[in-house]
Amino acid sequence: MRLSVVICTYERPTLLAALLRSLMGQDGAGDGETEIVVVDNSDGETARPVVEDLVPRAPLPIRYLTAHPANISVARNAGCRGSIGDAVAFLDDDQQVEPGWLMAVRDGLARYPHDVFFGPITPHFEDAAAVTPAARTLFTRLGGQAAGHELFALGRPASQSFVVSTANSIFRRATALRDADPFDPHFGQCGGEDLHLLCRLARDGRRFGWLPEARATDFVPRHRVGTGYLVRRHFAGGQAYAATLIRTSPTPLRDEVIMAAKSLVQIGLLPLMGLTMLRREAPGRSFAIRAAGIVGKLLWRRLYPLYRTEAASLRGS
Repeated sequence: MRLSVVICTYERPTLLAALLRSLMGQDGAGDGETEIVVVDNSDGETARPVVEDLVPRAPLPIRYLTAHPANISVARNAGCRGSIGDAVAFLDDDQQVEPGWLMAVRDGLARYPHDVFFGPITPHFEDAAAVTPAARTLFTRLGGQAAGHELFALGRPASQSFVVSTANSIFRRATALRDADPFDPHFGQCGGEDLHLLCRLARDGRRFGWLPEARATDFVPRHRVGTGYLVRRHFAGGQAYAATLIRTSPTPLRDEVIMAAKSLVQIGLLPLMGLTMLRREAPGRSFAIRAAGIVGKLLWRRLYPLYRTEAASLRGS
């Protein structure tokens, strides 16, 4: 089975180079069954020099595409159209794959019937001293389940501690990427385009599986563990979650009313949750993060441009 590894990137050339090198060093990379497709979503084509430098010594094909405007869904869709694999793996440009990742992916595709697979993600924090429980939870995807264990996008059980996303994921093209543009650009500045697709697939009866040996690491810069970023991230996440459930529901009006009612109850219970928060993290930070996620679910109709805001902030700093 041919595999395409699609990497959507935006102004992270150094991190992208590290990810590409980790893929080039995988066992089996040079057998002709794997390709890498880099999709540059930046106006300045900052990834082009990285790809051009690595192509001559890469053991597998690396192709460079551009996608505009800056919108993660636009980039993901371009990667789907520009790749040829029977399966498509998505990696974020701030990730690296660990030894054995490629063989674990191929083994999972051969052994298990699932339509989409997910591997573990271990965060690597730039400033370990600043890490809080909320940040560690947000950027970690770990589990003790065996290979092939069933995962869920909708109605996930308590034993599944993470929300599924495209970070370190593998999709079978024939069953999970059938649409010409599977990712909705409506979510392209906020995030959640992956959850939206996965929830649509779940409602269509597609199955999700766990691959514990397909491990990746995720570089988390200092600013992403700060309270300000975490509050904005959880607000945007709450919006995307509500928008996804309502927009993919067969009874959207009913589910919107239920979502609003639950959110209002959660807001009322926030003061009572303070005692639990005190045991885990600074109460003010925890309260703000939790409240932001709930408010996001109430104000889901106009999605907050998290990605654009973060990029503008970094350019100005």
